[in-house]
Amino acid sequence: MKKNFIFVLTVLFTITASQAYFKKNDTGEEAFAFLGSFYSARSAAMENANAAKPSSNPGSVLQNPAAIVLDSNQKNAVSFSWQTSELAENQGYIAYARRVGAMVAELSYGWIRYGDVDGYDDLGNETGKTYSPQSSVTALSLSLPFPHFQFGSTIKFATDLLANDGTDQTAMALAFDWGVLWQSSSRKYGLGFAARNFGKMIRAYVDKGDTDYGLEEVFALSGFYIPGALPRLSLYSELTFPRYAEPAVALGAEYVIGSNLFVRAGFSRTWLDLSRDFKELFSSADRPNETNNARLFSLGLGYAGSSFSVDYAFSYLPQNLGMEHRVGLGLRF
Repeated sequence: MKKNFIFVLTVLFTITASQAYFKKNDTGEEAFAFLGSFYSARSAAMENANAAKPSSNPGSVLQNPAAIVLDSNQKNAVSFSWQTSELAENQGYIAYARRVGAMVAELSYGWIRYGDVDGYDDLGNETGKTYSPQSSVTALSLSLPFPHFQFGSTIKFATDLLANDGTDQTAMALAFDWGVLWQSSSRKYGLGFAARNFGKMIRAYVDKGDTDYGLEEVFALSGFYIPGALPRLSLYSELTFPRYAEPAVALGAEYVIGSNLFVRAGFSRTWLDLSRDFKELFSSADRPNETNNARLFSLGLGYAGSSFSVDYAFSYLPQNLGMEHRVGLGLRF
């Protein structure tokens, strides 16, 4: 009981302290913010709260590079995920993971096609030009397991093209992730910590432009718990502390029906939005009609056989942005 109390106090202190270090009135000034939008359909259904529990799905590396595990009978895994929504016309990734000795190595490629965008001048007048912005990221990850701990790291090469007029060019960046997982002897609960998208822009958006921009830069603390009374249920949580955005919390749950079917749900909210929600309960004043999160809640289904898996996630986007659908396929051999 004492240990649990100390853990809760530590988490609350971390949330409070993060405001002083990470939030410095520079929200939105980072480059390559799209790096945080790649994740598997399984993770999307739980609002990416499932980063603390090891998985054979290569998509788990996108939340924590230590999370991928492959046994000696199935040394290879392939994962594919695709989505469409108001935020991106065509987005997805493909990943291949292979067990090499005790380690797991993974190579992945992700892309975003935003669709055609009409051009406007500085006065807001249409220029008659059409642009097709696009982004991509190529990543190499390594994971090393130990009896109770797993360690992992990722190196990423990202590109981002906004326009192709005059001095415009494809911007480039190098980014790094690292992570660690801990599991109890019973494997019924565990913790994870990850640092995602720390790096530097190496080529500007325009010729001879400024590359002195930070990347997305997120610290994440996650956990999972399997109740003894409900061994088919897994509960997940993640606290994220972005350098250029508000701290947020994500909660997720996964329930196994039979031996192959999974039902999932997730919820995410920034701490600022949660405080607004709380104040609204005790005040008649209308709260601002905005949110700091791109998604509010998600639902999903999954099927996992001995060598094949398929996942689907539905996400509700606030502020009349519509809905997001994501599908994923997995193969292990």
